[in-house]
Amino acid sequence: MRERGGPSGPSVYYHHLDALRGVFMLVGVFVHASTLGEDPVFDGIGYASSLFRMEGFFVISGFLAAMVLGKHGARAGVRRRLASVGTPLVFTLVLVNPPTLWLTYNFHNDPNVSFLDFVLGNTLPSQGGDLSWYLHLWFLFALIAYALLSPAAVAALSRLVGTGAYRRVTAGRLRAMAAITLFVVGTTVVIRGAHRIVLEPVIGTGTHAVLVEHTLEFLPFYLLGVLLHQGRDQLVPFFQRPAPVFLAVTGLALLASKQEWVPGLSAGTGLVLTETLFSIPLIATLFALAARLVPGPVPAVRYLADASYTVYLLHFFWIYVFATALSFDPGLHAPQMLLATALTFGVTLATHHFAIRRSPLLRKIFNGKFGSAGRPTAIPAVPAIPVTPVSLAVDGERTLPLRRSGLEAGTGC
Repeated sequence: MRERGGPSGPSVYYHHLDALRGVFMLVGVFVHASTLGEDPVFDGIGYASSLFRMEGFFVISGFLAAMVLGKHGARAGVRRRLASVGTPLVFTLVLVNPPTLWLTYNFHNDPNVSFLDFVLGNTLPSQGGDLSWYLHLWFLFALIAYALLSPAAVAALSRLVGTGAYRRVTAGRLRAMAAITLFVVGTTVVIRGAHRIVLEPVIGTGTHAVLVEHTLEFLPFYLLGVLLHQGRDQLVPFFQRPAPVFLAVTGLALLASKQEWVPGLSAGTGLVLTETLFSIPLIATLFALAARLVPGPVPAVRYLADASYTVYLLHFFWIYVFATALSFDPGLHAPQMLLATALTFGVTLATHHFAIRRSPLLRKIFNGKFGSAGRPTAIPAVPAIPVTPVSLAVDGERTLPLRRSGLEAGTGC
Protein backbone atom coordinates (compact mmCIF):
# COMPACT_ATOMS: atom_id res chain seq x y z
CA MET A 1 0.00 0.00 0.00
CA ARG A 2 1.52 3.23 -1.02
CA GLU A 3 1.28 6.89 -0.26
CA ARG A 4 2.49 9.19 -2.97
CA GLY A 5 5.29 11.56 -2.11
CA GLY A 6 4.17 13.93 -4.87
CA PRO A 7 2.87 13.92 -8.44
CA SER A 8 6.01 12.34 -9.76
CA GLY A 9 7.96 11.58 -6.60
CA PRO A 10 8.83 8.18 -5.17
CA SER A 11 6.48 6.11 -3.06
CA VAL A 12 7.56 4.97 0.39
CA TYR A 13 6.35 1.77 2.04
CA TYR A 14 5.75 0.41 5.52
CA HIS A 15 6.75 -3.17 4.78
CA HIS A 16 6.98 -4.04 8.47
CA LEU A 17 3.42 -2.95 9.24
CA ASP A 18 2.13 -5.05 6.37
CA ALA A 19 3.92 -8.03 7.91
CA LEU A 20 2.67 -7.19 11.40
CA ARG A 21 -0.92 -6.94 10.19
CA GLY A 22 -0.57 -10.43 8.71
CA VAL A 23 0.85 -11.79 11.97
CA PHE A 24 -2.05 -10.30 13.94
CA MET A 25 -4.49 -12.12 11.66
CA LEU A 26 -2.64 -15.44 11.65
CA VAL A 27 -2.40 -15.51 15.46
CA GLY A 28 -6.20 -15.57 15.42
CA VAL A 29 -6.06 -19.23 14.33
CA PHE A 30 -4.37 -20.18 17.62
CA VAL A 31 -6.80 -18.00 19.57
CA HIS A 32 -9.87 -19.64 18.08
CA ALA A 33 -8.42 -23.14 18.32
CA SER A 34 -8.57 -22.54 22.08
CA THR A 35 -12.39 -22.57 21.83
CA LEU A 36 -12.21 -26.34 21.30
CA GLY A 37 -11.59 -26.90 25.01
CA GLU A 38 -9.63 -25.70 28.00
CA ASP A 39 -5.85 -25.85 27.99
CA PRO A 40 -3.42 -23.56 29.86
CA VAL A 41 -1.13 -23.14 26.84
CA PHE A 42 -3.83 -22.10 24.39
CA ASP A 43 -5.72 -20.16 27.04
CA GLY A 44 -2.49 -18.25 27.67
CA ILE A 45 -2.16 -17.51 23.95
CA GLY A 46 -5.72 -16.22 23.95
CA TYR A 47 -5.13 -13.96 26.94
CA ALA A 48 -1.84 -12.59 25.58
CA SER A 49 -3.57 -11.92 22.27
CA SER A 50 -6.28 -9.93 24.03
CA LEU A 51 -3.65 -7.43 25.20
CA PHE A 52 -2.30 -6.38 21.81
CA ARG A 53 -3.57 -8.18 18.72
CA MET A 54 -6.81 -6.40 17.90
CA GLU A 55 -5.57 -3.14 19.41
CA GLY A 56 -2.53 -3.19 17.13
CA PHE A 57 -4.55 -4.24 14.13
CA PHE A 58 -6.98 -1.37 14.54
CA VAL A 59 -4.13 1.14 14.91
CA ILE A 60 -2.85 -0.03 11.51
CA SER A 61 -6.36 -0.01 10.08
CA GLY A 62 -7.02 3.55 11.25
CA PHE A 63 -3.73 4.68 9.72
CA LEU A 64 -4.74 3.11 6.42
CA ALA A 65 -8.26 4.57 6.53
CA ALA A 66 -6.85 8.08 6.83
CA MET A 67 -4.47 7.38 3.96
CA VAL A 68 -7.27 6.11 1.69
CA LEU A 69 -9.48 9.10 2.43
CA GLY A 70 -6.56 11.44 1.83
CA LYS A 71 -5.89 9.89 -1.56
CA HIS A 72 -9.46 9.36 -2.84
CA GLY A 73 -11.52 11.87 -0.88
CA ALA A 74 -14.14 11.19 1.76
CA ARG A 75 -16.97 9.87 -0.41
CA ALA A 76 -14.90 7.67 -2.72
CA GLY A 77 -12.69 6.50 0.15
CA VAL A 78 -15.67 5.38 2.22
CA ARG A 79 -17.19 3.60 -0.79
CA ARG A 80 -13.96 1.71 -1.43
CA ARG A 81 -13.70 0.58 2.16
CA LEU A 82 -17.34 -0.42 2.44
CA ALA A 83 -17.02 -2.54 -0.70
CA SER A 84 -13.75 -4.17 0.32
CA VAL A 85 -15.00 -4.92 3.84
CA GLY A 86 -18.65 -5.61 3.11
CA THR A 87 -18.23 -8.09 0.25
CA PRO A 88 -16.16 -10.68 2.18
CA LEU A 89 -18.38 -10.10 5.21
CA VAL A 90 -21.60 -10.90 3.36
CA PHE A 91 -20.28 -13.96 1.54
CA THR A 92 -18.50 -15.43 4.56
CA LEU A 93 -21.47 -14.73 6.81
CA VAL A 94 -23.85 -16.48 4.41
CA LEU A 95 -21.68 -19.31 3.03
CA VAL A 96 -19.22 -20.19 5.80
CA ASN A 97 -20.70 -19.21 9.16
CA PRO A 98 -23.84 -21.44 9.11
CA PRO A 99 -21.93 -24.74 8.68
CA THR A 100 -19.31 -23.49 11.14
CA LEU A 101 -21.98 -22.82 13.75
CA TRP A 102 -23.50 -26.25 13.13
CA LEU A 103 -20.13 -27.97 13.58
CA THR A 104 -19.44 -25.92 16.70
CA TYR A 105 -22.82 -26.81 18.18
CA ASN A 106 -22.39 -30.52 17.47
CA PHE A 107 -18.87 -30.53 18.90
CA HIS A 108 -19.85 -28.90 22.18
CA ASN A 109 -23.40 -30.22 22.54
CA ASP A 110 -25.42 -32.90 20.69
CA PRO A 111 -23.43 -34.52 17.84
CA ASN A 112 -26.56 -36.03 16.27
CA VAL A 113 -28.30 -32.81 15.22
CA SER A 114 -28.57 -32.50 11.45
CA PHE A 115 -27.74 -29.27 9.67
CA LEU A 116 -31.41 -28.77 8.77
CA ASP A 117 -32.55 -29.27 12.37
CA PHE A 118 -29.87 -26.84 13.54
CA VAL A 119 -30.97 -24.19 11.05
CA LEU A 120 -34.60 -24.70 12.10
CA GLY A 121 -33.66 -24.23 15.75
CA ASN A 122 -34.28 -27.81 16.92
CA THR A 123 -31.44 -27.61 19.45
CA LEU A 124 -30.85 -27.79 23.18
CA PRO A 125 -32.10 -24.79 25.18
CA SER A 126 -28.75 -24.49 26.98
CA GLN A 127 -25.81 -24.64 24.61
CA GLY A 128 -22.03 -24.72 24.97
CA GLY A 129 -19.47 -23.23 22.61
CA ASP A 130 -19.27 -19.90 20.82
CA LEU A 131 -22.53 -19.74 18.87
CA SER A 132 -22.83 -16.02 18.19
CA TRP A 133 -24.11 -15.68 14.64
CA TYR A 134 -21.21 -13.47 13.57
CA LEU A 135 -18.47 -15.60 15.21
CA HIS A 136 -15.04 -14.21 14.23
CA LEU A 137 -16.49 -11.72 11.74
CA TRP A 138 -17.40 -9.14 14.39
CA PHE A 139 -14.39 -7.02 13.47
CA LEU A 140 -15.72 -6.53 9.93
CA PHE A 141 -18.90 -5.00 11.35
CA ALA A 142 -16.68 -2.77 13.47
CA LEU A 143 -14.71 -1.71 10.42
CA ILE A 144 -17.88 -0.81 8.54
CA ALA A 145 -18.88 1.44 11.43
CA TYR A 146 -15.39 2.92 11.54
CA ALA A 147 -15.42 3.54 7.78
CA LEU A 148 -18.58 5.61 8.17
CA LEU A 149 -16.98 7.57 11.01
CA SER A 150 -13.65 8.04 9.24
CA PRO A 151 -14.38 11.30 7.35
CA ALA A 152 -15.38 13.06 10.55
CA ALA A 153 -12.43 11.56 12.46
CA VAL A 154 -9.93 12.54 9.76
CA ALA A 155 -11.32 16.09 9.57
CA ALA A 156 -11.28 16.58 13.34
CA LEU A 157 -7.81 15.14 13.89
CA SER A 158 -6.42 17.07 10.92
CA ARG A 159 -7.50 20.28 12.61
CA LEU A 160 -5.99 19.08 15.88
CA VAL A 161 -2.53 18.39 14.42
CA GLY A 162 -2.52 21.85 12.87
CA THR A 163 -2.75 23.63 16.21
CA GLY A 164 0.08 25.12 18.19
CA ALA A 165 -1.03 23.23 21.28
CA TYR A 166 -0.58 19.93 19.45
CA ARG A 167 2.93 20.87 18.37
CA ARG A 168 3.85 21.81 21.92
CA VAL A 169 2.53 18.62 23.57
CA THR A 170 4.22 16.40 20.97
CA ALA A 171 7.62 18.10 21.06
CA GLY A 172 9.88 15.22 22.11
CA ARG A 173 9.41 11.50 22.65
CA LEU A 174 8.29 11.73 26.29
CA ARG A 175 5.68 14.38 25.57
CA ALA A 176 4.46 12.61 22.44
CA MET A 177 3.97 9.28 24.21
CA ALA A 178 2.23 11.03 27.10
CA ALA A 179 -0.09 12.77 24.61
CA ILE A 180 -0.81 9.48 22.81
CA THR A 181 -1.53 7.76 26.12
CA LEU A 182 -3.86 10.53 27.27
CA PHE A 183 -5.59 10.47 23.90
CA VAL A 184 -6.28 6.73 24.03
CA VAL A 185 -7.19 6.66 27.73
CA GLY A 186 -9.38 9.75 27.42
CA THR A 187 -11.32 8.44 24.43
CA THR A 188 -11.67 5.07 26.18
CA VAL A 189 -13.21 6.69 29.25
CA VAL A 190 -15.57 8.86 27.20
CA ILE A 191 -16.70 6.03 24.92
CA ARG A 192 -17.07 3.54 27.77
CA GLY A 193 -19.08 6.06 29.78
CA ALA A 194 -21.34 6.89 26.83
CA HIS A 195 -21.89 3.19 26.21
CA ARG A 196 -22.90 2.44 29.79
CA ILE A 197 -25.05 5.52 30.31
CA VAL A 198 -26.65 5.98 26.89
CA LEU A 199 -26.50 2.74 24.88
CA GLU A 200 -26.81 -0.10 27.38
CA PRO A 201 -30.31 0.90 28.57
CA VAL A 202 -31.44 1.08 24.93
CA ILE A 203 -29.87 -1.99 23.30
CA GLY A 204 -30.11 -4.33 26.30
CA THR A 205 -28.15 -7.58 26.24
CA GLY A 206 -27.50 -10.38 23.77
CA THR A 207 -25.14 -11.02 20.88
CA HIS A 208 -26.04 -7.72 19.22
CA ALA A 209 -25.08 -5.87 22.40
CA VAL A 210 -21.72 -7.69 22.48
CA LEU A 211 -21.15 -6.67 18.86
CA VAL A 212 -21.75 -3.01 19.74
CA GLU A 213 -19.52 -3.33 22.81
CA HIS A 214 -16.64 -4.75 20.75
CA THR A 215 -17.02 -2.01 18.16
CA LEU A 216 -16.79 0.71 20.79
CA GLU A 217 -14.02 -1.05 22.72
CA PHE A 218 -11.48 -0.76 19.92
CA LEU A 219 -12.54 2.60 18.53
CA PRO A 220 -9.87 4.50 20.56
CA PHE A 221 -7.12 2.45 18.89
CA TYR A 222 -8.61 3.01 15.44
CA LEU A 223 -8.67 6.74 16.18
CA LEU A 224 -5.04 6.49 17.32
CA GLY A 225 -4.18 5.09 13.89
CA VAL A 226 -5.93 8.04 12.24
CA LEU A 227 -4.05 10.43 14.52
CA LEU A 228 -0.71 8.78 13.72
CA HIS A 229 -1.36 9.22 10.02
CA GLN A 230 -2.45 12.83 10.28
CA GLY A 231 0.57 13.68 12.43
CA ARG A 232 2.84 11.06 10.91
CA ASP A 233 5.92 13.27 10.37
CA GLN A 234 6.08 14.03 14.08
CA LEU A 235 4.25 11.21 15.89
CA VAL A 236 5.26 8.04 14.06
CA PRO A 237 9.02 8.38 14.70
CA PHE A 238 8.28 8.79 18.42
CA PHE A 239 5.65 6.05 18.65
CA GLN A 240 7.54 3.43 16.66
CA ARG A 241 10.29 2.90 19.20
CA PRO A 242 10.70 0.45 22.08
CA ALA A 243 9.23 1.67 25.37
CA PRO A 244 10.81 -0.63 28.00
CA VAL A 245 10.22 1.58 31.05
CA PHE A 246 6.62 2.35 30.11
CA LEU A 247 6.07 -1.33 29.33
CA ALA A 248 7.56 -2.46 32.65
CA VAL A 249 5.54 -0.02 34.75
CA THR A 250 2.23 -0.81 33.05
CA GLY A 251 3.09 -4.51 33.12
CA LEU A 252 3.50 -4.36 36.90
CA ALA A 253 0.14 -2.59 37.17
CA LEU A 254 -1.44 -5.32 35.04
CA LEU A 255 0.14 -8.02 37.19
CA ALA A 256 -1.17 -6.27 40.30
CA SER A 257 -4.66 -6.23 38.83
CA LYS A 258 -4.56 -9.99 38.27
CA GLN A 259 -3.39 -10.61 41.82
CA GLU A 260 -5.85 -8.07 43.25
CA TRP A 261 -2.99 -6.27 44.98
CA VAL A 262 -4.51 -2.86 44.25
CA PRO A 263 -8.26 -2.40 44.85
CA GLY A 264 -10.14 -1.09 41.83
CA LEU A 265 -7.81 -2.53 39.18
CA SER A 266 -9.12 -6.09 39.04
CA ALA A 267 -12.52 -5.42 37.46
CA GLY A 268 -14.63 -2.93 35.58
CA THR A 269 -13.20 0.33 34.31
CA GLY A 270 -10.05 -0.07 36.40
CA LEU A 271 -9.12 -3.32 34.65
CA VAL A 272 -10.01 -1.89 31.22
CA LEU A 273 -7.76 1.13 31.76
CA THR A 274 -4.93 -1.03 33.15
CA GLU A 275 -5.02 -3.27 30.08
CA THR A 276 -5.31 -0.24 27.78
CA LEU A 277 -2.25 1.39 29.36
CA PHE A 278 -0.26 -1.83 28.92
CA SER A 279 -1.36 -2.20 25.29
CA ILE A 280 0.07 1.17 24.20
CA PRO A 281 3.80 0.54 24.92
CA LEU A 282 3.40 -3.10 23.87
CA ILE A 283 2.08 -2.08 20.45
CA ALA A 284 4.80 0.55 20.10
CA THR A 285 7.43 -2.09 20.91
CA LEU A 286 5.93 -4.55 18.42
CA PHE A 287 5.95 -1.86 15.73
CA ALA A 288 9.64 -1.20 16.44
CA LEU A 289 10.46 -4.93 16.46
CA ALA A 290 8.67 -5.45 13.15
CA ALA A 291 10.60 -2.52 11.67
CA ARG A 292 13.89 -4.18 12.56
CA LEU A 293 12.89 -7.65 11.38
CA VAL A 294 11.23 -6.54 8.14
CA PRO A 295 13.11 -3.43 6.97
CA GLY A 296 12.15 -3.96 3.34
CA PRO A 297 10.17 -6.21 1.00
CA VAL A 298 10.50 -9.92 1.86
CA PRO A 299 8.66 -12.15 -0.67
CA ALA A 300 7.72 -14.86 1.84
CA VAL A 301 6.42 -12.32 4.34
CA ARG A 302 4.49 -10.49 1.64
CA TYR A 303 2.93 -13.77 0.52
CA LEU A 304 1.80 -14.69 4.03
CA ALA A 305 0.43 -11.20 4.60
CA ASP A 306 -1.56 -11.52 1.39
CA ALA A 307 -2.84 -14.98 2.36
CA SER A 308 -3.70 -14.03 5.94
CA TYR A 309 -7.13 -12.66 5.02
CA THR A 310 -8.16 -15.95 3.43
CA VAL A 311 -6.76 -17.90 6.37
CA TYR A 312 -8.65 -15.77 8.82
CA LEU A 313 -12.02 -15.88 7.09
CA LEU A 314 -11.98 -19.66 6.66
CA HIS A 315 -10.05 -20.91 9.69
CA PHE A 316 -12.91 -21.20 12.21
CA PHE A 317 -14.76 -23.57 9.87
CA TRP A 318 -11.73 -25.81 9.31
CA ILE A 319 -10.78 -25.94 12.99
CA TYR A 320 -14.11 -27.61 13.73
CA VAL A 321 -14.02 -29.75 10.59
CA PHE A 322 -10.76 -31.30 11.73
CA ALA A 323 -11.84 -31.55 15.37
CA THR A 324 -14.95 -33.43 14.24
CA ALA A 325 -13.18 -35.61 11.67
CA LEU A 326 -10.51 -36.63 14.20
CA SER A 327 -13.18 -37.41 16.82
CA PHE A 328 -11.84 -34.92 19.32
CA ASP A 329 -14.00 -33.93 22.28
CA PRO A 330 -14.08 -30.79 24.49
CA GLY A 331 -11.71 -32.51 26.91
CA LEU A 332 -8.81 -32.23 24.47
CA HIS A 333 -5.53 -30.48 25.32
CA ALA A 334 -2.66 -28.63 23.63
CA PRO A 335 -1.36 -31.45 21.36
CA GLN A 336 -4.77 -32.00 19.75
CA MET A 337 -5.37 -28.23 19.49
CA LEU A 338 -1.97 -27.78 17.89
CA LEU A 339 -2.73 -30.55 15.37
CA ALA A 340 -6.05 -28.93 14.44
CA THR A 341 -4.26 -25.58 14.11
CA ALA A 342 -1.54 -26.98 11.84
CA LEU A 343 -4.06 -28.76 9.60
CA THR A 344 -6.14 -25.59 9.43
CA PHE A 345 -3.15 -23.54 8.34
CA GLY A 346 -2.36 -26.13 5.68
CA VAL A 347 -5.80 -26.28 4.10
CA THR A 348 -6.51 -22.53 4.25
CA LEU A 349 -3.11 -21.63 2.76
CA ALA A 350 -3.65 -24.22 0.02
CA THR A 351 -7.11 -22.78 -0.64
CA HIS A 352 -5.63 -19.33 -1.01
CA HIS A 353 -2.71 -20.45 -3.17
CA PHE A 354 -4.51 -22.76 -5.56
CA ALA A 355 -7.98 -21.19 -5.70
CA ILE A 356 -8.55 -17.70 -4.34
CA ARG A 357 -5.38 -15.94 -5.48
CA ARG A 358 -5.85 -17.34 -9.01
CA SER A 359 -9.48 -16.31 -9.41
CA PRO A 360 -10.43 -12.63 -9.77
CA LEU A 361 -13.99 -13.52 -8.72
CA LEU A 362 -12.89 -15.33 -5.55
CA ARG A 363 -10.49 -12.52 -4.69
CA LYS A 364 -13.40 -10.11 -4.83
CA ILE A 365 -15.66 -12.39 -2.79
CA PHE A 366 -13.23 -13.45 -0.08
CA ASN A 367 -10.45 -10.85 -0.17
CA GLY A 368 -12.38 -7.75 -1.17
CA LYS A 369 -10.02 -7.08 -4.08
CA PHE A 370 -11.63 -5.30 -6.99
CA GLY A 371 -8.52 -4.14 -8.85
CA SER A 372 -6.54 -5.95 -11.52
CA ALA A 373 -4.32 -8.86 -10.52
CA GLY A 374 -4.54 -7.79 -6.91
CA ARG A 375 -0.90 -8.32 -6.10
CA PRO A 376 0.03 -7.09 -2.67
CA THR A 377 1.74 -3.82 -2.00
CA ALA A 378 3.14 -2.66 1.28
CA ILE A 379 1.86 -0.11 3.73
CA PRO A 380 3.28 3.34 3.06
CA ALA A 381 5.98 4.59 5.34
CA VAL A 382 7.04 8.06 6.26
CA PRO A 383 10.59 9.38 6.14
CA ALA A 384 12.75 10.04 9.16
CA ILE A 385 11.85 6.99 11.24
CA PRO A 386 15.16 6.20 12.96
CA VAL A 387 14.52 2.50 13.52
CA THR A 388 13.07 1.78 10.08
CA PRO A 389 15.29 1.37 7.04
CA VAL A 390 12.98 2.76 4.37
CA SER A 391 12.40 1.04 1.09
CA LEU A 392 11.59 3.17 -1.94
CA ALA A 393 9.75 2.29 -5.09
CA VAL A 394 9.70 4.54 -8.11
CA ASP A 395 6.21 5.84 -8.72
CA GLY A 396 4.76 4.00 -11.65
CA GLU A 397 6.69 0.79 -10.96
CA ARG A 398 3.58 -0.39 -9.15
CA THR A 399 0.41 0.87 -10.72
CA LEU A 400 -2.01 -1.49 -9.01
CA PRO A 401 -4.69 -0.32 -6.57
CA LEU A 402 -4.07 -0.32 -2.86
CA ARG A 403 -3.87 -3.74 -1.28
CA ARG A 404 -7.22 -4.97 -0.06
CA SER A 405 -6.26 -8.39 1.28
CA GLY A 406 -6.54 -7.00 4.76
CA LEU A 407 -5.46 -3.48 5.34
CA GLU A 408 -7.53 -1.59 2.84
CA ALA A 409 -10.35 -3.86 3.81
CA GLY A 410 -9.25 -3.14 7.33
CA THR A 411 -9.45 -6.80 8.12
CA GLY A 412 -7.74 -9.05 10.50
CA CYS A 413 -8.79 -10.25 13.94
